[in-house]
Amino acid sequence: MCPALYSMSYVFVHLQFDSKGRNFLHLAIQNVDVETVLFLIGVSANVNSRIQDSSHRTPLHLAVSVRSEIIVRHLVRFGFSLAAESMMRTSIVKQLYTWRLLNNSAVIISVLLENRIGPDAMDERGNNALHVAVQCGHVEAVRALLTESSINAEAYNARGQNPLHILSQYAKDNAVAIFELFRQSMPEYPINALDADENIALFLAYTNGAARLCRELLKAGGSLATINRHGVSIFNAQVPTKKLLYTLLDMLNAEPQWIDGPVCHECTIKFSVKTRKHHCRHCGRLLCAKCSAKQIPIIKYDLTKPVRVCDVCFEMLTSGAR
Repeated sequence: MCPALYSMSYVFVHLQFDSKGRNFLHLAIQNVDVETVLFLIGVSANVNSRIQDSSHRTPLHLAVSVRSEIIVRHLVRFGFSLAAESMMRTSIVKQLYTWRLLNNSAVIISVLLENRIGPDAMDERGNNALHVAVQCGHVEAVRALLTESSINAEAYNARGQNPLHILSQYAKDNAVAIFELFRQSMPEYPINALDADENIALFLAYTNGAARLCRELLKAGGSLATINRHGVSIFNAQVPTKKLLYTLLDMLNAEPQWIDGPVCHECTIKFSVKTRKHHCRHCGRLLCAKCSAKQIPIIKYDLTKPVRVCDVCFEMLTSGAR
């Protein structure tokens, strides 16, 4: 291209913005006009130019939002830069992964990961890409992040929640499939990790009515006997029915680890020299003598002699799961 024509093309491509702050490259990407995008890249259009509005989105943001793998690849190949400034890098990366733009596009996520556009940057709520993917129920996005990146899958957001807490709190129909990916990729994942309110994933799934996820979390070692900082547990949580609780109790097939603490999990009386600690031998809850007064053999645990249990477990063991 002759210098004069190149100069005209430069001015045409770089200086023209519409009333919404978009230049020709932005428009071509939004229209998924691959041929025009490649032409503009060929005449040195600025692949890092931002829309001149409050969003400040870049061409790469737009390419991800329209789910165009080929445009994403060309933008990255021909000069999209995340290294100009550390603050700009963090801003761009967190927006790419946390604006809900990926829409389960595992292929595009793979392209970004291949080009070291890391998923660990956090949004204003402290969520990384995995937090967002599980909240949105994006199975393939989760798979790509867990198998193709070194993302911190145990990272805590501003509310003290890791991705498993988020999965349980916002559980969708495919939550079990996502949890299975966690188990396959990270067999030692901390199932009973506490969030800022001292909730574990099983409690969040229970209060969210995610029955299938509750069952899988319990099988993986989730505890029924924990109590959060507000004194709420699975046993006293306000839910429409206790049917799920009885189902989970019926699923227990080995004596659970005993929970410790300063108060009875049933009546909240403080323990002292006069008020001794006891445990329900079926669910593991920490109780006072009054709240664990009933005794019954637990045959499924090979406890053939009567042992202390709470009222709820006594009813379940004598009446069966409702």
